[in-house]
Amino acid sequence: MEFVYSTRNPEVPVAYARLIAMHTQCEILLPRCPEEEARGLVDKAWNLVLAAEKKYNLYNPDSELSKVNRNAADKDVEIDDEMFMVLQLCSTFRTATRGWFDISAHSGSRSDRAGRWTLDATRRTVRFSRQGMTLDLGGFAKGFALEQVSGLLSPTGCGIISFGGSSTYAIGKHPFGQDWPVSIPHLYYKDKIAGTFHLSDSSLSVSGKDSSGRGHIIDPNTGNTVEKEGMVAVQGSSAMVTEVLSTALWIAPQNQRKEILSSFEGYEAWEILCLPDGKTRVLKI
Repeated sequence: MEFVYSTRNPEVPVAYARLIAMHTQCEILLPRCPEEEARGLVDKAWNLVLAAEKKYNLYNPDSELSKVNRNAADKDVEIDDEMFMVLQLCSTFRTATRGWFDISAHSGSRSDRAGRWTLDATRRTVRFSRQGMTLDLGGFAKGFALEQVSGLLSPTGCGIISFGGSSTYAIGKHPFGQDWPVSIPHLYYKDKIAGTFHLSDSSLSVSGKDSSGRGHIIDPNTGNTVEKEGMVAVQGSSAMVTEVLSTALWIAPQNQRKEILSSFEGYEAWEILCLPDGKTRVLKI
């Protein structure tokens, strides 16, 4: 963890904090926030992030998600209220995105659209429909944690939170009065910008190929990595929703994207194509 408090500009002191968690670099910038208040808020924010990492990490055998993956095909598995809510949300998002956001996409068999899970609200349990199912919350937990952190820090009135540059939330306006500019780097030319978006009390999520130009998102219909070109950026009020939508819209065929987006009022999306000559094309979805 890192925490720096700068008073170089006495009119706009700035608190900066950094944490490596959830397989990415998490950063918080809080202008005009008193130092002790900023330290306290950052500590609470990182506790939320670390708790989410511990709970939803597919690769941690002691996580609650791993416990579900090991046992839910054989029996009803009791889960806590938050995990129950998360699985409910993911089920709802799968329906709302026509199946393109699917946390069971990593499951081996493609039969039955990668499988289903059943929730019992009375007993707070989950049960898988078949053997071989695996739930992966990597495409959801980061947005979920950012949603929690943004809610915690929003009362400060001014700040920006970035989880790896691909998930960002801006609180209020920039300290000098404009919306916060958030730039997306070109995939193939690190000194070039693919697109710049302006945020105020809103979130931006970007999905697509990673910084090395490789695909890492699974198509729930095939179980294969999606290898298409470009990225999709989604802007809106909820970090959780933008994270889900950017993933779903990037995987979904062109002819389904507008229909999916129409179910999410107040959200905008763009396709960003990084060209070999260093230029970009940004197309409104």
